[in-house]
Amino acid sequence: MATTVKYSRYFTYIKPITNNKTVKSVAPYIFSLIMIIILVIFAIRPTISTILNLQKNLADSQQVLEGLNNKAQNLIEGKKNYNNLPPEVKVKINLAVPVKPDVTFVIASLNNSSKSIASVSALQIQPLVLIDTNQPKTNKLALDKVDFSYNTVGSFTNLLQVLQNINNASRLLQINNVTINKQTDSPTVLSITGNAYYLK
Repeated sequence: MATTVKYSRYFTYIKPITNNKTVKSVAPYIFSLIMIIILVIFAIRPTISTILNLQKNLADSQQVLEGLNNKAQNLIEGKKNYNNLPPEVKVKINLAVPVKPDVTFVIASLNNSSKSIASVSALQIQPLVLIDTNQPKTNKLALDKVDFSYNTVGSFTNLLQVLQNINNASRLLQINNVTINKQTDSPTVLSITGNAYYLK
């Protein structure tokens, strides 16, 4: 009984509106417009999402392109600066990082560092591939290194001078590890491991 009263009240308020001629003539257009808006929203939403993703990717690509352009500009500027260097400076650069391993020059640089101030007790150059037939030939130069270990014997002061001489050598030598060992009734031993860079 209560449900019937409830529905009768609903029809009492709604029925006059639905019977209105204006509402009857306009309602289909309103509902059609609402449906079109809903369909357009669902249809456009993926497109908008795609556009936003593309804009983000474009911004990232532009940032990468800007970085590459800056790098290219720096390389051009670097080459220009290198070409403007005096010939003697170019010779020093070529001696520091030659276009081949030049192991004999590495050995000479190490021996000269201890000449007349300490005696060499061991010098070892690690094996390296001088010509790799499996590697394709390119015009681009890559940085490589010759690994070495070097032992000298002398006084503590002289061994410090050996380290300084290696640091000032015309061939670019990088020291990776230094050990100074002194035992009772024996001379001080300086052990160095490092590498010399070259272009290949």
